[in-house]
Amino acid sequence: MTTPHGRISEQARRRFQAGELILRGFDNDEIIEILGVSLSSLKRWRPKVECDGLHALARKPGSGRSAELTPQQRDELKTIILQGAKTAGYFTDRWTTRIVADLIFKKWDVRYSRSQVSRILHGLGLSPQKPDVKSKKRSQAAIDHWKKYVWPRIKKKRTKTV
Repeated sequence: MTTPHGRISEQARRRFQAGELILRGFDNDEIIEILGVSLSSLKRWRPKVECDGLHALARKPGSGRSAELTPQQRDELKTIILQGAKTAGYFTDRWTTRIVADLIFKKWDVRYSRSQVSRILHGLGLSPQKPDVKSKKRSQAAIDHWKKYVWPRIKKKRTKTV
């Protein structure tokens, strides 16, 4: 396992050191003492190294579940989102992860959790937006009046110190 800079990670380095010690005939207790690795890890590594050699401890690339949406589908998803939820057939124009997950399922028959939808959206350069909700009873004239006449009257005055 390498870091983004191409160097071997500390975890991989210790795994390979343990493999070398296994090949040199050290027992599990000695390796634990030297490297501080867990017994359960050594029990997994020992048969691999003894059967297939040191390269058996290398990280396997591409582990994990493959992406179900293709890059073209992701681009199409971004276009749909930018056009608005109402355009896509929803009652609100506010996208939520639940609505986006529903859209993905309806359009491509792929189920994603809400947290995965959030990661997909961030990968597309989209971020969650909070709507600027204002009360229907809001009156800018009343706000201006309060700021000009009421606030100065109730605002605490600084006491002068000598």
